[in-house]
Amino acid sequence: MSAPPEEKRRTPRIQPFVAPCQIVDGEARTPGYVTELSLEGARVSCDAAPPAPDASVVLEVRLPRQPARSRLAGRVKWARAAEGRAGHVFGVTFEGLGADEQANVAAVLADFRRLAAELSQA
Repeated sequence: MSAPPEEKRRTPRIQPFVAPCQIVDGEARTPGYVTELSLEGARVSCDAAPPAPDASVVLEVRLPRQPARSRLAGRVKWARAAEGRAGHVFGVTFEGLGADEQANVAAVLADFRRLAAELSQA
């Protein structure tokens, strides 16, 4: 497994963000959790071995306020053992998201930022 790269993100990720997901890697389906989210990618945690770096995966995740699961296609950029617990974490860069998926992710990010702003004013 490779180490996470130095910070190169162009868009900020929201964290902590936790949403259960299914990681679809070819025929394999593995349960996991999306733990960070941005318009361009996500960090995912799972107990099983993660997909290999550069693997094409789909994250099936029920985003807040969405009636159905979103299918977020992407490519694994890095993977490593989780720190302080069993399992693994890996980074995914989204690729080929449709307009609906992009809008769903953007809505989640906007809600998160709005709530964070409200909490900071309280």
